Amino acid sequence: MWSMFAVLSGSFYTLQGLITRHVLKGNKKDAWAFSFYFSAVGSLIAFPFFLTNFKVAHTWSYWILMMIVGLLIVAQNLLNFKSANHLPASVGGAMTKFRLVWILILGVIILKEALTWQKTFGTVLAVLAGIIILNKAKKIGSVQGLILVFASTIFYAVVIILYKYLFQVFNSQSLTFFIFLIPMLINLLIMPNSINRIVTLAKTDGKFVFLACALGGFANLAMNYALSIGEASRVLVIIESFLIITLVGEHLVLKEKKHLAIKLIAVILAIMGAVLIRIG
Repeated sequence: MWSMFAVLSGSFYTLQGLITRHVLKGNKKDAWAFSFYFSAVGSLIAFPFFLTNFKVAHTWSYWILMMIVGLLIVAQNLLNFKSANHLPASVGGAMTKFRLVWILILGVIILKEALTWQKTFGTVLAVLAGIIILNKAKKIGSVQGLILVFASTIFYAVVIILYKYLFQVFNSQSLTFFIFLIPMLINLLIMPNSINRIVTLAKTDGKFVFLACALGGFANLAMNYALSIGEASRVLVIIESFLIITLVGEHLVLKEKKHLAIKLIAVILAIMGAVLIRIG
């Protein structure tokens, strides 16, 4: 059962990444407005699951921590989606594997997790993938895009570490709902000219925006459920492996066929590195 939900999650993430790239390709596309929709639609999808089974904090300290996590997610999403203005989905996906490196480092330092040879070798492979991409940045994407996605991985890693503390008082359904809802509200409040930008994006790419964001919401739910009933290492290995499907879809559907060999090498190294870090 867990493997079916892991496959569903990987499929949803793959489709979401490809459609997101389709919507945001080009520097003039509004990544911040898209980030609002991603959180809004995700919270809408997670809400029924939250109602059926919820567990929340009863002390203000954890809610303050949740607000801090919400702010970090706003920054992470904005950087990640802004990078989609500049980078093919597979390149962005390969670079996001750096988040596992930061999680590993923070986990060892803060959470006192063990450092195994699998994690160490996986980190080396993930870094090699990043070096290959950076070395060919002008050919396969944009230096600006790579900086954005690289920065997003740092925010992501900090968020994941903070999840360790939030899971002490929130269950997965509640956490999933609030990590969508709170960033949605923050985006609405701090995004310049927010209402006009939200309406404009809906008018220009409404169907694809909603589809991409809905897929992202279902991907999170499927992953969390798979993690709740299966071994985390096996679930995440399946999901990470879908990056190769992203590359194929990008090549066939989005027609981004340039420098396939370079992207393929980077993607394979990134997947291998992610798998080793996850199982280590």
